[in-house]
Amino acid sequence: MCESLPSPATLKTFSRSQPFFRTLLVSRSRTPLAMNLLLASFSRLKCLRVLDLSHLWNIESLAPQIGHIKHLRYLNLRNTGIASLPKFVYKQLNLQTLVLSYNEKFTLLPSSIENLKHLRYLDLSNTGITILPESICSLTDLRTLKLKSPKLKMLPKCMRNMRSLRHVEMYPDHAKLTGMPVGIGELTSFQTLSLFVVSPTREFAGIQELGRLHQLKGLLMIKGLRHVPHQNDAQQANLMSKNLSELYLLWSGDGVDVDSSQEINSKEVLEGLQPHANVQKLWIEGYPGVIFPSWVGSSTALPTLTSLTLNDMPNLEGWSSEHLLPSRLKALRIGKCPKLTLPTLPSSIEKLTVERCNDPTLSSVENLPHLSFLEVFGFDEIETLREVPLGNHTSLETLYIMNFRKLKSLSNNLENLTTLANLRIVGCGELDSISEGLQNLASLQDFRLCALPKLKSLSLQALTALQILELNTCRILDVSVVEFQHLVALRELKLRKLPQLTSLPEGIRNVTTLENLEIWSCRSMTKLPEWLQHLPALVSLKIQDCHADLHKRCEKDNGEYWPKISHLRVYNEIAF
Repeated sequence: MCESLPSPATLKTFSRSQPFFRTLLVSRSRTPLAMNLLLASFSRLKCLRVLDLSHLWNIESLAPQIGHIKHLRYLNLRNTGIASLPKFVYKQLNLQTLVLSYNEKFTLLPSSIENLKHLRYLDLSNTGITILPESICSLTDLRTLKLKSPKLKMLPKCMRNMRSLRHVEMYPDHAKLTGMPVGIGELTSFQTLSLFVVSPTREFAGIQELGRLHQLKGLLMIKGLRHVPHQNDAQQANLMSKNLSELYLLWSGDGVDVDSSQEINSKEVLEGLQPHANVQKLWIEGYPGVIFPSWVGSSTALPTLTSLTLNDMPNLEGWSSEHLLPSRLKALRIGKCPKLTLPTLPSSIEKLTVERCNDPTLSSVENLPHLSFLEVFGFDEIETLREVPLGNHTSLETLYIMNFRKLKSLSNNLENLTTLANLRIVGCGELDSISEGLQNLASLQDFRLCALPKLKSLSLQALTALQILELNTCRILDVSVVEFQHLVALRELKLRKLPQLTSLPEGIRNVTTLENLEIWSCRSMTKLPEWLQHLPALVSLKIQDCHADLHKRCEKDNGEYWPKISHLRVYNEIAF
């Protein structure tokens, strides 16, 4: 394997023995001369079976010399910048593996792909391909087809002929795919089908075609459940027979809101989609019903469930019966379910996200001794964190408080969170001071404040373990009096969208540990202080979208400040 192309002298030595080479792996190129010498040698590589040119950005197109290799079985062109393949590639009749991923300029797979009859593995992920040629269905030996390409609009109609196909990988959030080809259910060897899109028209496969795919395992996302009319159709998908570990059920998935009239049969449809008991991760989104069937998140139906997400369900109020969540549940996310009253949460939960549910005081977060991650947002009526039961969470490491529009005070409710390492406060429009509540956060390492329009004062003197600090869109905060000098462990400081900032605060000059400084969209700042060049640990300076005078002074070679900052990695860009 060549991690970089060898020197010309090494290549000459290599050429003496090259007729017997079976494998050649090259990951990057440094000199055009070495590349040309290597290409010239291809015509003599009669026995080559494996050729890996991945990450050779400078090749863009394949050299014709590669056409002399007649017995190639593996060709990897990942991330090479190629826009098309020359005709001789499609004459490599022994080729079994072809990797074309991460070539955004590659937009068209020609019909001559059908010539590669022995192809077993084809990777077209993250290319510019929108439509696959129907001739690809002639590849009857193909086992794996990777299509993680955000631009793909349609699968080939004759896909049912690809009888050997076992794995088709697609992005679960594949927004442009509108349906599945009719007959896909005949591919009974399928083990991986990461996405199934239900269409309202008969030109595409119905959800019933999933029923015969008994060997499916791993992850499956079903989009467009709004187009499933009856419980019987859902039952025919036969999810209970599939050994899935992750199941995503999305009612919309095509950018169209679910109609309220679909509430009528949605519970029955969801009832018919009950999966195998081994599912570990369940995500339900856009469900229009009022009540869940009893299997959803049930400790009886899904005893091994460790992660549950319920998102965007404006009508949901709860379950159809007394409900206990699985005792193994580790992660729970409830988002945009304003009428949902949560059941008692199991003490096993370690990660919890709650957004706009029917729990105005967030009482559901109490009594979770193993909770390490808590994200709460959209609770507009809470004015002080004293209302939120946080005091018992002695294992909490990450806390995100977002979009509490009436929050005025953190209170001292954070003081017991001695293990807290990450804290973000975002979009709290009435919060004007952050001083109380931070005194005992001796473990806090990452602190980010964003979109706090009334914040005037900030006390940081107790945060001696802090390594990352971000101040973002705090437009009236007096940054000049913030006690940066107490941040004895600070490595990274981000100052963003602070129009009041005209110069760097003096306290920063005493932060001897600072390695990375980012100044972004601080458009009143025109100068840098003299002391900046003397910060002993500083290695990176990023200035983006600030005052034009500051950018001019930091220009490479010509700027007034360049002699003082040239020893740093400088990113200096103005976009507006």
